[in-house]
Amino acid sequence: MLTLAPLPAWSHLIRVLLRPSPSDADLAAPWHHHGEVAGWLSRSSWSLALIALWRHERVPTKPVRVWLPDFFCNTPLVALRATGAKLVLYPLTAGLAPDIGECRSLAEAYPPDLFVLVHYFGKPAPAAVARDFCARHGAWLVEDAAHVLRPGAGIGGYGDFVLYSVHKHLPMPDGAMLVVRPDGPGKIAAHGIASLGQPSTWPGQLHELRQHLGLSRHSGQTRAAVWLAKRLLQKLGVRGWHGAMAPFSEPKAPGPTDLTYLGAPTPSGLARRLLAEELSGLGNVTRRRQRHQLLWDALLLDDETARRDGLAAAERPGARGWTPYVATYRVDPATAEATYQRLLCHGLPVTTWPDLMPEVTADRDRFAGAWGIRHSRLYLPVHQSLSARELTRRVPRRNAPKGSESPLRGVWDSATRTEWRQRMEHVGRSNLLQSWAYGEAKAAHGHWRVRRGIFYSGDEPIALVQVLQKRVAGLLRIARINRGPLFLRPLLPQEERAVWGELARFGNLRRGRVLSVAPELSLSGPSLVLLEDLGFRQFSPRAWESVWVDLGPGLDALRGQLDGKWRNMLTFSERAALKLDIRSDDQPFDWMIARYRELMQEKDFRGPSTELLLLLRKSLGEEDPLLVLRAVHETEPVAGICLARHGAAATYLLGWNGPKGRSLRANQYLLWQALMHLKQCGVRWLDLGGIDEENTPGIAAFKLGLNGERYELVGEYWKW
Repeated sequence: MLTLAPLPAWSHLIRVLLRPSPSDADLAAPWHHHGEVAGWLSRSSWSLALIALWRHERVPTKPVRVWLPDFFCNTPLVALRATGAKLVLYPLTAGLAPDIGECRSLAEAYPPDLFVLVHYFGKPAPAAVARDFCARHGAWLVEDAAHVLRPGAGIGGYGDFVLYSVHKHLPMPDGAMLVVRPDGPGKIAAHGIASLGQPSTWPGQLHELRQHLGLSRHSGQTRAAVWLAKRLLQKLGVRGWHGAMAPFSEPKAPGPTDLTYLGAPTPSGLARRLLAEELSGLGNVTRRRQRHQLLWDALLLDDETARRDGLAAAERPGARGWTPYVATYRVDPATAEATYQRLLCHGLPVTTWPDLMPEVTADRDRFAGAWGIRHSRLYLPVHQSLSARELTRRVPRRNAPKGSESPLRGVWDSATRTEWRQRMEHVGRSNLLQSWAYGEAKAAHGHWRVRRGIFYSGDEPIALVQVLQKRVAGLLRIARINRGPLFLRPLLPQEERAVWGELARFGNLRRGRVLSVAPELSLSGPSLVLLEDLGFRQFSPRAWESVWVDLGPGLDALRGQLDGKWRNMLTFSERAALKLDIRSDDQPFDWMIARYRELMQEKDFRGPSTELLLLLRKSLGEEDPLLVLRAVHETEPVAGICLARHGAAATYLLGWNGPKGRSLRANQYLLWQALMHLKQCGVRWLDLGGIDEENTPGIAAFKLGLNGERYELVGEYWKW
């Protein structure tokens, strides 16, 4: 079912009945940094009102002047308006950033006390500019990160306060984080934070405001129970979002605001327990949201109707720069309402901006920018509960993929080792897992049968693939394709589809076949659609990520593209009297394997088994031996890396850096020496062997410092 909000997993619902409510400190951990104070409220609406009350305590003789962007929802402002705050609306640029020039003029007549900066749809707003503006006018800066899953680059590190509406991103009835920072433009500092009271007292400080609004103390628990009932019905297949769709056109006069959505300021116990179940999976939430956004783009934008209606992607992150809150689309205002209705008729959960402030609707000429944004944008959910399979089936596609013009022919198990190596050379950016030697090592290590195929379009070879097969319990035949197939040239969409259609035959449960595949396909909307169309299924959004370094440019150009800090560390290491030991014989490899075993025990991680590595080295032989580079200080090896060559490319396979090596920046030294050596040997590409910013952020930052081309593949799929 395509729902507007994420649904809790059945396993989470069962566990919350058994577990106690966790502490606020544990729940708040992902949303604040050292020195900051964080507290839980039920809604960011209460957080904003509480900040206004704190500011009013500083100067009780005058109302607090709160600056808000003119493109802002009205409903969340009910509690803030009840504090007696005076609202000043400032304009935005086309990129949804504050128009600072207009803000400076506006400040001459209405200097701000609070300045609310919105990170729309998860995209970082120019917070540094807003911070400087607030510092000049003595205002507190509030980063409204209601559309943000968790802090990241450009978000959460500038304001005096940061608001996170966690319940908007995770399946929970309520729950919002209010973070107070000591080093924002208002310089609240530690003693100022202490004067605000303990976070546990913050909901109580809103007692009078809650009573003034006529909300009972238990209204939050009641609302949580209603939320749970609705989600259970949705999980059982009861459709309910159609009736909640707002009309496209903004009403001329806003009606009375429904206060029931607010609930009490205190978060519900159900929300706390559900959040505890979700904390370990925040990385996967980001991945699924990015994938669903790519899917929507591929399904909606490659369509003649979409082009005629002027439908186009709006805010989009690059290289996981931020997590999308929704998939945002611009549309021609002349056709916007018709496009909205067309998408609704196809059963898609499309929405518009919920509501505008009455100040905006009453003076559309003055707030023409906000009015224009409201009526030229559409939004689709990207949350983690959506099904990629249902998305691809629900969206009508007029541009159906066509078959290949030339017949596809697969030739199996006829290639020689020499021919395979030549084909790998032709691929360019190949990978170790599709090399002949890796197949031989897996055959010896796991008793796999290795099959190698070359696909031809007419008489032209266009792709090659190595497939591992094994029988399980004498019944099922499991096939495994790891980072294949490799393409010998960029394929047309119909050619790529034909190749994958042939490979899908390895998965057919009626014939006792199951296919496990990690495709060598970059993460993109068309790739996701292709695999879904062919019946592949994915259970986890985790995927291989790494960095390619192009060794084609000269050494000066390669050094110049390094991150400045990385380059400085390299210079330091080069002055540290390190010596390079580069060899491919037994002694340095045995030393590297011993260090690798120690590292796995010390860090408690799973990598390629040492047995497989030993078999791989044996399979490579003298043609492309594993290369070990060691940094030696005085007479002691202090760091080492192991590289594997495959065709015109190589892969950073293993690395170890001891305490002395870390102090001498030996890893920078070794990797730079490796680049120079591989370039001299005619290798064009180096794969840095994977990055994982969640589990090993230090290693990821080290590899990203080379400023190569970062890539992410589509991940693991199954076909049966």
